[in-house]
Amino acid sequence: MTQVLERPGTARVTATHKRHASRREARKFRPDIEGLRAFAVLAVVLYHADLAHVSGGFVGVDVFFVISGFLITRQLLSSVGQAGLRALPTFYTRRIRRLLPAAVVVVIATVIVARLFAPALQVRSVALDGLYTTFYGLNYRLAIEGTQYLHQTDAVSPLQQFWSLGVEEQFYVLWPLLIVLCAWLGRRYRSTLLAIALIGVVALSLHYSITITKTNAPWAYFSLHTRAWELAIGALVAVGAKRLVRLPGWIAGPGAWIGLIAILGSAFALSDATPYPGSAAAIPVLATGIVLACGCGAARGAERVLAEPMLQCVGRISYSWYLWHWPMLILAPAILGHSLTWLQRVCVVWLSLVTAIFTYFAIENPGRLLARTNSQWLLTGGLLSAAVVGITVAVILNPPALTGSGAAVSLAQPDAATPAALREVQAAITAGVATKAAPRNLTPEPANAAKDLPPSSSDGCHADFLVVDQGSCVFGDPAGHQVAVLFGDSHMEQWLPAFDVAGKRAHWKIVNWTKAACPPAQLSVFAPTLNRQYTECDTWRSRTIARIVSLKPDLVVVGQSENVASSSVPPSTYASATVQTLNQLKTRTQTRVEFVQDLPVPNFDAPTCIADHLSDVSRCTFALDKAFRYPDRHQAMIAVLRQAGIPVLDPAPWLCTSQRCPAVVGNLLVYRNDTHVTASFSRWLTPMVAPLLTGAP
Repeated sequence: MTQVLERPGTARVTATHKRHASRREARKFRPDIEGLRAFAVLAVVLYHADLAHVSGGFVGVDVFFVISGFLITRQLLSSVGQAGLRALPTFYTRRIRRLLPAAVVVVIATVIVARLFAPALQVRSVALDGLYTTFYGLNYRLAIEGTQYLHQTDAVSPLQQFWSLGVEEQFYVLWPLLIVLCAWLGRRYRSTLLAIALIGVVALSLHYSITITKTNAPWAYFSLHTRAWELAIGALVAVGAKRLVRLPGWIAGPGAWIGLIAILGSAFALSDATPYPGSAAAIPVLATGIVLACGCGAARGAERVLAEPMLQCVGRISYSWYLWHWPMLILAPAILGHSLTWLQRVCVVWLSLVTAIFTYFAIENPGRLLARTNSQWLLTGGLLSAAVVGITVAVILNPPALTGSGAAVSLAQPDAATPAALREVQAAITAGVATKAAPRNLTPEPANAAKDLPPSSSDGCHADFLVVDQGSCVFGDPAGHQVAVLFGDSHMEQWLPAFDVAGKRAHWKIVNWTKAACPPAQLSVFAPTLNRQYTECDTWRSRTIARIVSLKPDLVVVGQSENVASSSVPPSTYASATVQTLNQLKTRTQTRVEFVQDLPVPNFDAPTCIADHLSDVSRCTFALDKAFRYPDRHQAMIAVLRQAGIPVLDPAPWLCTSQRCPAVVGNLLVYRNDTHVTASFSRWLTPMVAPLLTGAP
C-alpha cells in the first residue's frame, strides 16, 4: 500500500550472476513483492465491489502491512547503519513524497464530489474524515464510532480506506527511533536487539488482537496495537534477510508456493462472519512472511507467477488503485441515484483502475522521483496538508441547505390524555402524510436529528454495547413517591422523553434502564457490530431484572425492537421468550407490567430523505404494511401477549394512518434515523403515554 516502489534499474544481471549474488546478500529488487501487491489490491477491490466471491478479500490489507514492514525496515536498516539519527529526516520526507501527493488528490476529489452529489447529511461527516486522514488518525475515529450504538446506522465513509495508512504511519513514528536506539546500544548486536524487540511486539500485539477481537471487534480491527504485529512480522523478515538468503532451494521453493496458496485460500475461505483480525489474521500474515522470507535469495517457486508482467504492472499502481476504488464505489450510487448493479460495479472497478494508472504516472511516480531537499519536502508536505485542511473546513462551514422552504407551522400538543387527544394526534398524522414542502421551522432540522436524543443517551442511563452496569437513572419527578421503570432496548428508551414529561406532571419517578440492541426477551442475540455473541446483553438483562425486583416499582414498562433477534428465530419462539421475561417481572415484583409494542419504522434514514427532498417530503412517507421487517413476528407478539394477559400499548396509531406513515408531522421531524423517533416527537406524544402512570385504559 505505502511502500517505496523499487525498480530493477541497472540491477539486471545474468542468471548465473544472480545465483552467486544471492549467496552473499539479499536481493534488492523483488518481483515477488510487486506480485504480492497485485494479489493484495485485487483481493481488496473485488471484496469491496462484491465480485468473484472473494469473501475474505480484506486480507489484502494484512498482506500490505507485512510488505510495508519488510520494505521500510530494510530501508531503515540501510540508512540508519550509515547515518544514524541523521537518516530520519530523509526517511520521513521519503514517506511524504511517496504517500502524500496521491493521497491529497484522492481526499480533495472525494470531499468535493461528496459535497456535490452525496446525501446532504453525509457531507459534513465526509469532510471531517478528510481532516482525520490529513493527520493519519482516521483509524481511531472509525474504531471509536464503531463501538457506539448511536453511530451504528451511519453511512459508510468514502474515505474509510485511509484507516490502514493511519495504522502504518502511527507505527513508523516510533519504529525508526527504536532502530536508531538499537544501533546506538550496540552496532554489532543491532540485528539481535531488533529481533528481540520485534518478537516482543509480535507477542504483545497478537495477544491484543486475539483478546480484543473477542470483546470489541471494531476497536481490534482499526487499532494500531492490534495490527502492529503484522508490520513487525515483515520487519522480522527484513532483520533476518541476510541469513534467509542461505535458505536451501528445497525449502524456499515449496515454502513460497505454500505461502502464496495460503494467502489466496484465506481470501476465499474467510468472510465478514470471521472474528477479525483475532487469530484468523495469522493465516495471511504468516503466509506473506513466508513468501518474503523464501524470496530473499534467488528467484524460486511462486515467483514464476508473481513476476508475470501483468501482475507487476498492477503491483506498481496498487497504492493509487487502493486509494481510488473505495470512494468511487461508495459515491457512484449517489451520483447515479440508485444502488449499483453487478455490471455497474464492474464498470466502476475498471474506471478506478484507469484513474489509478493516470494518478501513478501523473502524480505518484513524478512526486516520488522529484528532486527536493528534506526541508523543501517538509514544506511541500505542510502545504499539501494545509490544502486538504482548507478545503475540508470550507465544506464543513458551507454545507448544503438543510432548511425547509414551506411556511412555518405551529403544532400544538394535546392538552390531556383523553380520547379527544388521540383524535388530535391522528388528525395531525393525516395532515403529515399530505405535507409537501418541509416547514422552515422544522424541528429538529435534518442535520440535527441524530442529536435529538433522550437524555439517557448522554448520561450512561442507556447502556452502550460493552456496558453492563448503570446508575440510578431517575427522571420525571425525582421527589415522586411512585416509581415507573422503563426496561428494554433503544426502542423503549426512545419513549423516555414522553415519560419524563408525564412523570413531572403526575409526580412520578421515571427510572430508565435500557441497553443498546439488547431485548428484554430471554434470548441470547448476536451483535453484528461486535461480530460475536452479545454476552453483555445477557449479563445486563439478568442484573437489571434483579435491580427492578429490589426496587419494587409501581409500574414496569417494557419495550423492544423486533429487529434485534436473528431472522432464524421463529416468531413463536421470539414472542414466548418475551412473555417469559414479562411473567418473571410480574411474579417477582408483584406489580403492574405493561408492554409497548414495537413501532412502525421507515427502514431508511428519514432525516437523509428529508434533507434530499425538502420541497416534497411526501416522498419520505412509507406504507404501514411495509413498516415491520418481520411482520410474522409482529403478529405473533400481539397474539401471545394477548393470550398471556399482558396489557399492550400499540404506538402505530400515533405514527401512521391506516395506510401510510409520515416523516414530518406539523413542524416536527418524526424519525431521527431509520428506526427511532426524535426526542421532540416523543415529547409531543406525552398524552399518549400518560395514562400508563394513572392506570387509565
